[in-house]
Amino acid sequence: MRNRLINPKFAAAIVTAATAAPVAVFAAVLPTTCSELLTFLSSAVAQTLAAFIGAIAVIMILVAAFQFLTAGGDAEKVKTARGTITWAVIGIVVALISFNIPGILSSFLGGALPTVCQ
Repeated sequence: MRNRLINPKFAAAIVTAATAAPVAVFAAVLPTTCSELLTFLSSAVAQTLAAFIGAIAVIMILVAAFQFLTAGGDAEKVKTARGTITWAVIGIVVALISFNIPGILSSFLGGALPTVCQ
């Protein structure tokens, strides 16, 4: 019997649920007109991507913490762990900024996002 940290069937179920959950949520509110599509893209998709980026950054911080704990005084492993934390913090900053993508775009486009299609 092999010793596994995570059961592969359990991991597959989690990945499937994480992939299907946003699709199920967005299926109820999919846009039907062009202006609804622009509003949908500027808010729902941006927030979903920001949450995804933030979640991956938090996971990478946990990975870096594990790297620190298992470094055993090896300078190269500590350097790798510090680099991982640096990039994870950058990922969290990007995620926080991306929550405000509609506001940033509206300021560049003169105060409001376009809601009319041609």
